Amino acid sequence: MKLSFQTAGLPTWPVLLVKTPVDAADRPAIAGKLKAIRELGAKDVFFLAPPQGKGVVRVETVTGAVSGTALLLGGLSFAVGRGIRREKKLPVEIGGSDAPCTVQLNPLAGHGAADLPLPLWMGSRPFLSEAETAPMVCLPGLVCVLRSGEALPEEAVLAPALDALARENEVPAAAALLWNFRAGSLSAVRWQTGEADLTPLPCGVAAAGAAAAWSARHGTDGHHRLTIRQPGGALDTDAVVKGGRLQRLTVSGPVVLGPEYVVEF
Repeated sequence: MKLSFQTAGLPTWPVLLVKTPVDAADRPAIAGKLKAIRELGAKDVFFLAPPQGKGVVRVETVTGAVSGTALLLGGLSFAVGRGIRREKKLPVEIGGSDAPCTVQLNPLAGHGAADLPLPLWMGSRPFLSEAETAPMVCLPGLVCVLRSGEALPEEAVLAPALDALARENEVPAAAALLWNFRAGSLSAVRWQTGEADLTPLPCGVAAAGAAAAWSARHGTDGHHRLTIRQPGGALDTDAVVKGGRLQRLTVSGPVVLGPEYVVEF
């Protein structure tokens, strides 16, 4: 099949936007083939699709998990394709959310902000051992566990634990987030169904998970803004808490679109 795709991403976090319609069952294999093209160096692959509801465009991740990065890039691709230059709010659909998410974009400035669906649950639960608890956030399609310290556990220990966490919560993926709050730095890895190894977690969803967990554990009512630095660059998050409950979760930062290509598999 011929496949049309575009390079995109945060400044140092390249991903691919596939524009050719691809069935959900075929997406993992297609994503694997595209990520294997070394010259592209893609960290992840997102799939554009016609909207199913009131959105202007739909974007899907391989696992079906919600991703702030995918929302930003899907919205930006639509805006540029329609010749939108000035700042504009767009309803963008994403797998894992019943309603479109609001994405505010400034194509000329290369900047956007995406409102993410709220977590399904947040709290502290045992991880790695019954004696150790860790903050966790379950977003649609992905459960995140926050860790502190200098490094994450070895993959031989971490991967089975994330596998069990995903199965327990009946989601296709789980992620471990290593967050140094004082430095504002975050690194994250993801385990997902069908992959043998841990892979990097897209910046947008990692930042959202960290911000949501922080708001649940430390936040009082109000706007809680954080700048979270990751290997792919810095993103700003805004968690709005009212009545002790998270009401809104936003991720914003720079986004870019690159050249378009066509390959045949």
